[in-house]
Amino acid sequence: MNERVTIHVSSRDRHSELALLLLSLKYQTYQYFDILILDDASGTPIGNAHFLNCIINQLKLEGHCIDTIRNNNSFGVCYARNLLLEKDEFNNPYICRLDDDVYLSPDYLERLINVINRGYDIASGVTPTQLNPAIKRSTKFIKPIINEIKFDTEGNITKFGDDCGYMYIEDEVISAHHFRSCALYKKDIDIKYERGLSKIGFREESFFSLRALWKGYKIGVDTQAIAYHLRTPSGGCRANDYAQLIAGDDFIFSKWVKRQFKTKGNPLEAK
Repeated sequence: MNERVTIHVSSRDRHSELALLLLSLKYQTYQYFDILILDDASGTPIGNAHFLNCIINQLKLEGHCIDTIRNNNSFGVCYARNLLLEKDEFNNPYICRLDDDVYLSPDYLERLINVINRGYDIASGVTPTQLNPAIKRSTKFIKPIINEIKFDTEGNITKFGDDCGYMYIEDEVISAHHFRSCALYKKDIDIKYERGLSKIGFREESFFSLRALWKGYKIGVDTQAIAYHLRTPSGGCRANDYAQLIAGDDFIFSKWVKRQFKTKGNPLEAK
């Protein structure tokens, strides 16, 4: 039986990028999905973006249910992702949370479903960036590292991988303790995104991943499931104090990790 997936995507003022994402969904080898879009206070509402709506209507004609909800005020990425979870009425067994500035390899969803079928609760791919087209590149060497976290015996973070670093990874499914963002998981996993972060939501995926591990869920990453990251200027919060916001979120994350570590132990140790 082909289980149905609800695609969750929040977007703000990136209608062209969202259109590319939807086109990549249109050509997926796994077509059992519906889509819930959050328009996170875009200056031009999604309903007024003609080209984007042409693609949405085409997907509807092909049998996909698509709902769009709108925030009149943006409260940041974590709030948006939690709101998508709260407003999802599709009742599909799986959720796939996607960024609005990626486009997927044609077998992305199929590969993530296969990861779940191998016994994992959360499945992710990798997210290489789209480099300058003038730069000669080989896809073999631009796959990003899985965001590796390491702790010392006191729960201090001693290593945290850059979420868009470059490193070659063999073609396999690996057990992981983090995912880049574009992940599929079972709807009955009761985990929300951290509400205490700034609007930019730095480390929000790390919060989600570690919460999952501390609850006993298993994360698997298929290193051949590729979501190309466009890295266009974000429609989200890009204030002058962006670096300060990142530092604040990192501080909150580190304190939270150490507190959880002391009460629950190391989530990365084999059980």
